[in-house]
Amino acid sequence: MRKPHFFSCKTTPRSNSILVGCKFRIQETQKTGNLKNPAFRAVLLSFFLLFASCGTNTEVAQSPFVFITPVAVPQIFSITAKYDNLDPHRPEYDLKYYVTNLEPQFVGYNLYITFAIPSAGETTSGANLYLENGVQPSFPQLAVQASTANVVTQTIENLQPFSPVQMFQKCEVYTFTLRALLNTGITSNMSTPITRCSTIYPDHCGTNTSCNPTACTTSSCSSSTQALCPVGTACNPCTKGVAATGCACPAGESPPGCNL
Repeated sequence: MRKPHFFSCKTTPRSNSILVGCKFRIQETQKTGNLKNPAFRAVLLSFFLLFASCGTNTEVAQSPFVFITPVAVPQIFSITAKYDNLDPHRPEYDLKYYVTNLEPQFVGYNLYITFAIPSAGETTSGANLYLENGVQPSFPQLAVQASTANVVTQTIENLQPFSPVQMFQKCEVYTFTLRALLNTGITSNMSTPITRCSTIYPDHCGTNTSCNPTACTTSSCSSSTQALCPVGTACNPCTKGVAATGCACPAGESPPGCNL
């Protein structure tokens, strides 16, 4: 602290005014010296920090976490061709699935039909989306319809039924997947892809076509090849179901030899 400066003043009656002036200068010098006192500055700093922190809630996270529950993924129960597409009938399919989604915003299922297993980018962009009347979803459903006892059957008559219409081609193999759709536009991940020939008699198709590859034209094929051949070929004949109905598996049966 800077020492105050004292002035010599005479204490005569006539110098009272001078004495008062001297006292004032001594007091003023002491006050200005307090600003350089470390203890005084610490007090001012504490008051500043106290008021600077006002209005800040330190007990609540400033950026709360948001948890998003993924949409339940549907599954195809079965997909089978309806007719022998070598006669006048054109190819069609019967699609069967259970309604399993319970989300309040659930509005139905979107069906995707491709020549190969679609990528995630293809399905999220709406490519190869099957639309009956040009609007989503492909099949309107509600959560109140959810049931694992009642199977839903949809007839798929065209590869693309809306503007322009594209029919299924004879002896061609198609892949089917489903995605659940919410009214917010969010979709689920795609179901397990199911690949099916467009005819119930693929062995009637020409050799080395999509439904009847060369490796599938012999009955003496290996088990690994059989697992890749369409049901109804010489390598994987229809043995557990009825060919006239697409070789659907009887209750309790599973491939090879029939389609689920």
